[in-house]
Amino acid sequence: MPSTLATRMPSTLATRLGITHGALVVVLAVLLVVTLQGLVRMLGVMTVIRDQRLSSLDAEEELHRAAWQVEVALRHGRNDCVEGKSEVPLRQHLAEARAQFEEVSTRTATEVAPALRDVAAKYKTFADDALAGGTCAFLTRQSSDERRLRLDEELTDTWIDRLQDVHTDIEAKEARARDIGSRTTRSGLIVAAVGAIAAVIVVRWTAASVTRPIARLAAAARRLGEGEFTPIASVGGPHEVEALRLDLERTREKLLGLDRMKQSFLASVSHELRSPLGRLREALALLSDGTVGDLSAQQKRVVTLASRACEQEVRIVEALLDMTRIGSGMPVQREAGCDIVRIIEAAAEAERPEATARGVTIEVDAAGTFPSMTLDSALVERAIANLVRNAVSVSPKASKVRVVATLDDGRVRIDVHDNGPGLDPELADKLFQPFNAVAVKAAGRPAGIGIGLSIVREVARAHHGDVAVSREADTTTFRLEIATEQT
Repeated sequence: MPSTLATRMPSTLATRLGITHGALVVVLAVLLVVTLQGLVRMLGVMTVIRDQRLSSLDAEEELHRAAWQVEVALRHGRNDCVEGKSEVPLRQHLAEARAQFEEVSTRTATEVAPALRDVAAKYKTFADDALAGGTCAFLTRQSSDERRLRLDEELTDTWIDRLQDVHTDIEAKEARARDIGSRTTRSGLIVAAVGAIAAVIVVRWTAASVTRPIARLAAAARRLGEGEFTPIASVGGPHEVEALRLDLERTREKLLGLDRMKQSFLASVSHELRSPLGRLREALALLSDGTVGDLSAQQKRVVTLASRACEQEVRIVEALLDMTRIGSGMPVQREAGCDIVRIIEAAAEAERPEATARGVTIEVDAAGTFPSMTLDSALVERAIANLVRNAVSVSPKASKVRVVATLDDGRVRIDVHDNGPGLDPELADKLFQPFNAVAVKAAGRPAGIGIGLSIVREVARAHHGDVAVSREADTTTFRLEIATEQT
């Protein structure tokens, strides 16, 4: 009996060990199949992102650049026409830019989104219209300038929308990949719980080796979508994850290049417009101060009129630059520790000379305690100054413009009251639209260029607030609200 038992034990133990190890192998095989299936699906999602979305973005970026070259040719052509240069070189330059755009448009027709393709095609139409007759006569029209500015804004908005669509699509596919990873992990845990703890370790390690790099790439993609262009560091993981990171890094570099191009454009406009006006302002100041000689009374009146006109032009240039900066999607330059009361007083003080000349008094009422805020102080000050200037321009002589600041429920409310004739209720909703100039005949104020109030609205919304207008009795009130907490 002992010998029989001795001969049976090894066989039984071997069988049990075989069954145990065989079951573990089966569990591991099932786990491997489940894991590989999940990985294949996730890699498929990442491949779609790389091969479809990002390649489409390349084509769209190329079309966007070609359309922008047409715009540059139109802008330079207009400047040459103003300077009296020959039409032949500028027509040739414009024709070359148009031909290049048409070649790019034809080559990328199947890869570019219809919205961007339709907007970009308008540049070809614009160029065709300019080349159809007298190019200089066409380009120097005010309507052509307005059309080109609207087209630039439409192209920029459409391009930003396309980038947002790509970002949203990438997020959706990443969410799908994470969902696949989660389901793979759950299946692995169930199989591992039935078979062995070792299987649990394998599946958790496998899931972690994939989901963690994808999560880090998802965070990097979100930062990129929010306009943060910091380099995307390596996150490890499979080769496909690294390839996706490289594609995202390439996208980041292209977006950064576009951002720098916008900033360069703004800097160029600032130099070309502000510098001559600055020199003109300085020259008029020297004349007014008598530095270059005494002026007669009549000459002083002429210099005063010229100085006022120069200041108006400076304000218009600053307003246009502010509108371009905000409309191009550039983030506001927030500064911590801003004193909103000081900003309000500075805005009112800047408008006092004009108000005094019109016989209007400006009063500032900012009683109470206001918290330090994180704001783009220059933009906020100009927005308040726009409201004050608007109120002064419609106020009757010997009247007051009151600027009242209050703090309510985490918002600073800045109310600008005037006793002007008010506005037609039908026009109230259009006040804050760009280039929607409204003349106030009762106050003798002609229509401007219509960007002051639109800038006020964009500045308010950039600071998580808004602007509104109301009329009670004989008082018109513009209310600018800004959130005290900027997130």
